[in-house]
Amino acid sequence: MVIGTRDGRPSSHSHAGAPHQGDCCRWLCFTLGIEHPSVGWGTLMLRRLLPLVFVTLGLTAPMASVAAQPFTQGAAGSAISAANALSARIRSYHRWQGLTPPPASYCATMREGEAVLKQLSRLASRAILYRAPGVALSLQQAGDRLSDELDEEEEVNSQSGISYTLYPCPVPAPYPPRAPVLRILDAKAPACRRRADALRVSFEARRSLMQKCLRIPGT
Repeated sequence: MVIGTRDGRPSSHSHAGAPHQGDCCRWLCFTLGIEHPSVGWGTLMLRRLLPLVFVTLGLTAPMASVAAQPFTQGAAGSAISAANALSARIRSYHRWQGLTPPPASYCATMREGEAVLKQLSRLASRAILYRAPGVALSLQQAGDRLSDELDEEEEVNSQSGISYTLYPCPVPAPYPPRAPVLRILDAKAPACRRRADALRVSFEARRSLMQKCLRIPGT
């Protein structure tokens, strides 16, 4: 039997041959539409083929989800690695006492930290959407570490009266008041982190909590 194509030209495929990959739905629809002298035979074929249609359609959603999942996990892994490296780098800035201008990499690192933190938040939302709670938790934890280091550094600068060219980039100059403020906030930070961990709040809520917790009364 010769099957006609959409533009009217005959196809080289016969009905008896196996359909090509990707043509299964068109083949099923064609089979269901065949006219046959025996109504009973047609009804029997319809009953046999309908479950196959439903199974074929039901498989498409899981396959799409599985295809998207590796991208989410791969992006999450890269973002977590970047966040951990930035957390360590920003933590090293807590040793800057303010007796000299800021380290050369300070401005670029602080900006990158803020950008990666936003990326972690977006990816955590996607991980929840794709039903990957373990990935979402890992992203949240990496974000918490990064935001805590950013908040401590930014609060030290703010309470030291440091001026900015463009936030978060300080004017390149010494800031002697930074040293005493740094000592106080460094001592407060662990307790503030424990409090934030216990509350299990969102990214934004944690940042607000940490900033308030690190605030020295009267500053």
